[in-house]
Amino acid sequence: MTDNWKSYICNVNDSIASIFVNLGLRDEIPILSKTWLLWTWVYFQIPKPDGLSDGKEAPTLFKIEDALDLHISRTCRAIPCGRITTEGRREFYFYGETSDGFGEAVKTALAGFDGYRFGTGMQKDPLWEQYLDVLCPSPEDLERIKNRDLLEVLAEKGDVLSAAREVQHWLYFRSEQSRTSFREVAANSGFRIVAQSHAKGDLPFGISVARTQAVEQELIDATVVELLGLARRFEGDYDGWETPIVSQ
Repeated sequence: MTDNWKSYICNVNDSIASIFVNLGLRDEIPILSKTWLLWTWVYFQIPKPDGLSDGKEAPTLFKIEDALDLHISRTCRAIPCGRITTEGRREFYFYGETSDGFGEAVKTALAGFDGYRFGTGMQKDPLWEQYLDVLCPSPEDLERIKNRDLLEVLAEKGDVLSAAREVQHWLYFRSEQSRTSFREVAANSGFRIVAQSHAKGDLPFGISVARTQAVEQELIDATVVELLGLARRFEGDYDGWETPIVSQ
């Protein structure tokens, strides 16, 4: 199974949450042998005012996670799929072949961590709905994750992210009319039309647009979310961006 763990910030039940999820599972689920959703909530001893974890507690929380992974995986033939940090607790989620012995496995894992309150739960989830509907990022959050990954690569290459430069984006549409409608709105929003293409597939009508801007996270996120929304509006798909490296 592929590991591709990513983190992002969002709201869960109207509270700020930090989610850490294995996106590498998306193309492999549902795993038919692992139909039991198992979860453990561990409550912080020193939560931050916003309900997220304090850095001072992080080493212990990582040790708790390792212990839970070991005992739950062994007892229930389970795999960890993600965790949510919110409202003064960390929620650990697993999918297992069985729920037998789950409670005892959690108690054993946490036996060495005095002072930590915890709760457990389990239910059948053969379609992996908790993973898909709660743990996995929304399309907007997924683009923010992709942006962060690309910005890290640019920064490693010496890019000055605050420097303005031309950023080029690609989008694809089901019909020529949809692409034309997008093109008109994009031009009015300050995008330059770079090129158009026509190929086979469900979204054969491609277009590339560009706009000059800095690529700091907040700025590029806003641009990508804007284009993602326009792509949806005209039944299209947003397919990423690129930029030359600006080193000074």
